Amino acid sequence: MLSGNELVWVIALSGAATLLIRWLPMVWQARNAGRREPNQRLRRCLDAIGPSAIVALLAASFWGMVAPQPSVKAVLPILCGLAGVALGRKVLKTIAWATLSGVLAYGLTVWALA
Repeated sequence: MLSGNELVWVIALSGAATLLIRWLPMVWQARNAGRREPNQRLRRCLDAIGPSAIVALLAASFWGMVAPQPSVKAVLPILCGLAGVALGRKVLKTIAWATLSGVLAYGLTVWALA
């Protein structure tokens, strides 16, 4: 269990990382707007941000499974969320809709188990 001080640090670092994830692509695009050849290395790094954000959300969701005794209430919503992501990606063909369907499946499962 995190202490109050550790929790504040986790929240602050998560907020700063979220800000940078959203702000850096805008800065990069504005800086390269007049160039004909963008920096390909930077472009590849920025292209990895979307999948990285999804993995971070999955890691946060899986945190409950790390508990000493995982329960159905902790595991089932995660499995339903993953199934929602997979189904959303397969049916709707975009990562945005896949993420939304995963979040909806996760939330509905948590609500149903409450």
